[in-house]
Amino acid sequence: MSSGTKVANQEQHVRSATRPQRPGSPGPLKPTRARRRPALIALGLALVALSVLASVYVTTSQGQTTEALAVNKEISRGAKISAADIAVVEVPTGLTLLSSIPADQFDQVENRVAATDLKNGQLLTPDSVVEELSPPSGQSIVGVALAPNQMPTSGLQAGDAVRIVETPAVGGEPPVEAPFSIAATVTRVSSDAALGDQTVVDVQVASNNAAALAARAATGRVALVIDAVGAG
Repeated sequence: MSSGTKVANQEQHVRSATRPQRPGSPGPLKPTRARRRPALIALGLALVALSVLASVYVTTSQGQTTEALAVNKEISRGAKISAADIAVVEVPTGLTLLSSIPADQFDQVENRVAATDLKNGQLLTPDSVVEELSPPSGQSIVGVALAPNQMPTSGLQAGDAVRIVETPAVGGEPPVEAPFSIAATVTRVSSDAALGDQTVVDVQVASNNAAALAARAATGRVALVIDAVGAG
């Protein structure tokens, strides 16, 4: 072998050694097993079951109706409802959010009064009719704001028989004679956060006492006394 050939072979060997080698092709990926979550599977099955039940319910309930009561004319609040004002109508079973009055309670609605304005064709609900509007004739409602030291700590409820008693000024002497008081019946109690520590008690009194009570309640110099629970 000549010296030139030998040098050429050595140069080719050096170039081959310094040439970057290409990486080999990656082998096939190993299959991974999906992780099963029993809770998610159970939830999915439950949702499917609920969907099926809902579909069955809607399918079976469609076409089924029940008889309910409605008004066939406009009736103003406080007006008496006569038999001629009531109509029996068909409503879908289970597909209405209204708690309508069934047709078999016709006699219980007749001659009662409308608790609110009723539109022609409106379904009657238990809240649509009352025996009489509050307050009844000869009675009035007065709101009295009371601090915690102006009323008993026991909870007041609608129907409690009470007395609203006039009290002396702060630091004043107690009255020698029996203080002015008005008998009343609690109709509503409100302890809204916007009122602070005060409670507003709506009381029903005779109309001829309403003005005197309202004037005294406005001064804040009153106290409430419970006479009988639920006696009103």
